[in-house]
Amino acid sequence: MKNQIRLTNVGSRSRRFAAALAGLLLLANAASSLAEEPEVLPPSSLPYGYSYEEWSAKFWQWTLGQSADHLESLGDPGICSGPASRVRFMGPSTIGGDVVHVGTNRVTVPAGTPLFFSVYSLWQDNGNCPLSAFTTFTAAQLAAFDQQSWSAVTLTSFTIDGIAVDGMENPTNSVFNVVSPPFSYTTAEKDNILAVELGATCLPGDFTIYPAVAEGLYVMLAPLSPGKHVIHSLAVIGPLSAPLAENEETIDITVSDDRCDGR
Repeated sequence: MKNQIRLTNVGSRSRRFAAALAGLLLLANAASSLAEEPEVLPPSSLPYGYSYEEWSAKFWQWTLGQSADHLESLGDPGICSGPASRVRFMGPSTIGGDVVHVGTNRVTVPAGTPLFFSVYSLWQDNGNCPLSAFTTFTAAQLAAFDQQSWSAVTLTSFTIDGIAVDGMENPTNSVFNVVSPPFSYTTAEKDNILAVELGATCLPGDFTIYPAVAEGLYVMLAPLSPGKHVIHSLAVIGPLSAPLAENEETIDITVSDDRCDGR
């Protein structure tokens, strides 16, 4: 029997908090026609052969390797065969420092596509400008910096077609909160995202950085039924009474009836 995370029906209640953003963020608000209840694969499992921790590292490798000239809405993990090759990453609409970010995205995916989302996450590495200012922190130290930053995240939520994923309320203790293993990433050859979006203009294209470590809340969603779906995510940083930052994202997903051959 498959392990499943319990989902809770919620109304269309809307909340707004003030906010900013420290890393990478994602996702969407609710309503659509679901023939069956969506299945969230639990972090205790090995979705499609990889742990949540491993998927989070792959997600960040893809994200940080993008070109700002062509940010992708859907990411390919670069796995050539097997069930994991069907997984797609839901791309961030922003990376970096807006105080309040409200984003909307629209994507179409073929039926049978599992989707991996970053509800809210951040990363640390030793990159710096100028290049001579690179730090030499170990992966464990970088993870400690992630943890310190993550402690400021006070509220997160994630809904699928109006159904809230249970266990998101306390970001620090959430079962969905995972820390990646140390990973490397290579910047895009042209207009790499760190130089363009984060102002690290000294970082050249096709440049590899190691180690990097990420922490955040992620969701691996089994293939949705064909049709329209809406994903909504919210992250609040700082006290709820006077937030320092907020990230809110909505993704309208169309699942087509067509399947890709050869996968």
